[in-house]
Amino acid sequence: MQLQLPFDDDPILPRIRARLIAVHGPQHDAERADPTTQLVKAMIGSRSLDVVSDAAFEQLRRHFPSWDMLPDAEPAAILPHLAEVTYASDKAMRLIDCARLIRDRRGRFDLAFLDSWTADHAMAFLQKLPGIGPEVAATTLNFSSLRKRVFAADTHVLRTCFRLGLVPGPRGSARELRLLAEHVPDSYDADDLYELHWLLKAHGQARCHHRLPACDACPLADLCAHRQAGAATPSELDRDGGPAMPVADEIAPTTSTVAVTEEAAMAMS
Repeated sequence: MQLQLPFDDDPILPRIRARLIAVHGPQHDAERADPTTQLVKAMIGSRSLDVVSDAAFEQLRRHFPSWDMLPDAEPAAILPHLAEVTYASDKAMRLIDCARLIRDRRGRFDLAFLDSWTADHAMAFLQKLPGIGPEVAATTLNFSSLRKRVFAADTHVLRTCFRLGLVPGPRGSARELRLLAEHVPDSYDADDLYELHWLLKAHGQARCHHRLPACDACPLADLCAHRQAGAATPSELDRDGGPAMPVADEIAPTTSTVAVTEEAAMAMS
């Protein structure tokens, strides 16, 4: 079942954002990691609990104080540090592959060059690397010191947006991501999108759970198609959204970007 509400011309995301700020507070981070560090962290963290992936990242960082060391490493040297994260073997191999490809194309494993690129060009470049899907690419560009205008939507964000009626499913298909991007006000800059991501994620973790959403305590209840329709049970989430993309295609959870153009498809050619 597709859940949608008539939002007319009233932008829904600013209202959602304002209510979630009242609950969770502003979401800002004055200090951002460089994009190479953020890429490594995002690749390790996809589909894993934050507490587990953060510990794995810190352990890897201690053994590789310079990311320039990664292209010359073997997956077996990385795997012990990632043992507790999901898909550890795949992540170890793809992390090395990405590091080597970037070094081969740019001279070293460093993404600082993306600072001068447009967001859509940089997204296309990153998503052509092995194991990097929309979320890893988006978080690399938006969460890092690059601060690109890209909206990252993980499974918590997509589930919440599906129930609100902003997208027809929680899987994060290309169509769903385009529809979600249409709700983003043109006035939103990179920091606005960063805050929106973390607010929606916090809401998904705290109230809009997969199996038993806490609708009675939800500050968005009157805006929610799920609440009004009494739908989006776990079985409906599974049916409408389908399973997550297999790790063979994409390690990361799915996301949305504000703008990706076909012109950028030649970024890696």
